[in-house]
Amino acid sequence: MKLTGTRATKFLDSPPSDIIGVLLFGPDRGLVKSRSAALSQKFMPNDDAFGTTILTADDLSGDPARLADEMSALSLLGDDRLVRLRLDHERNGAAISKLIKQFDTEPEKAEAKLIIEAGDMTPRSAIRKACEAAGSFASIGCYAASTKDLAQQIKSTLSDLNIGINPDALEHWLPLLEGDHALAANEIEKMGLFKGYGKAAGAVVSMSDIRAVAAGGQSASIDTIVMQTLSGDVEGADSSYRRAMSGKVNPVSVLIGLQRHLLRLIEASMSLESGENMGQALRSLRPPVFAMQEELFRQHLSIWPLTVLRRALLQSQKAEREIKTAASPTEAIMGRLILALASYAGKRT
Repeated sequence: MKLTGTRATKFLDSPPSDIIGVLLFGPDRGLVKSRSAALSQKFMPNDDAFGTTILTADDLSGDPARLADEMSALSLLGDDRLVRLRLDHERNGAAISKLIKQFDTEPEKAEAKLIIEAGDMTPRSAIRKACEAAGSFASIGCYAASTKDLAQQIKSTLSDLNIGINPDALEHWLPLLEGDHALAANEIEKMGLFKGYGKAAGAVVSMSDIRAVAAGGQSASIDTIVMQTLSGDVEGADSSYRRAMSGKVNPVSVLIGLQRHLLRLIEASMSLESGENMGQALRSLRPPVFAMQEELFRQHLSIWPLTVLRRALLQSQKAEREIKTAASPTEAIMGRLILALASYAGKRT
């Protein structure tokens, strides 16, 4: 069965006893891992390490029958058993989907629960289709929270600790946390610890706190990378991107920041083509362009025609699809996109 939204949340909070297995997949691998860990606790409340078997896709490549054997094996002590299968490819997809169908037809033969952890899967994935069609298996997608939801998560978690956050600090922090649920949760917890868990009255997270504590806060900002890229500063963009990667900034966060800026440029460019002047086009954007970035924003509009902006957005979406592929070289894919866009802009300046 396919579960989304509140149905997925309720299922994860209290999985039905007749469920044999759960597929957790999606681009947010941090959310996949955290949900898998929580679900493991539901299936194995006694945290019995001897009752849990962890397999990888490569384990099955060397021994295709391994998963079936583990799922059918009886516990020596009669306790619950759990199999966690971590996939970084689907070369055994047909065999796994066949096994899912067999256990769905004959659930009494399953002696263990199954949790499958995977990256993004298309609707054509054999494993995903098998889980969505089965009554004893569930399929749950794990996607990155929206910027609005992430901002609410930050403010709500900090508020529970009696800690506030300045608007500029929140805006700077958000791109560093986007795309990875586990990273966001860990970073918010780390910030709470840094601020003394709100023991001091009036504790507020500031920009200096973000720079001092946040992962990637000390390295090149995402805005800097995006602005240098679309301004045609090839060396600057490449250098800033490398520093950001050294500072453990998530490449997906850079991609999101780039796409957001491209969409704003496209919106402004369409306003100009409809007859509005530059001032009107910029004022119509929500949120408005920062005063310190307005000159650069105007420069980008002069460098990038609307048709080319749309092609650049398509290229970024192609990179996003490549990044979502299991075991993809995320950092390299994003680096190539930055160099390609910066090279184009450099020839136009």
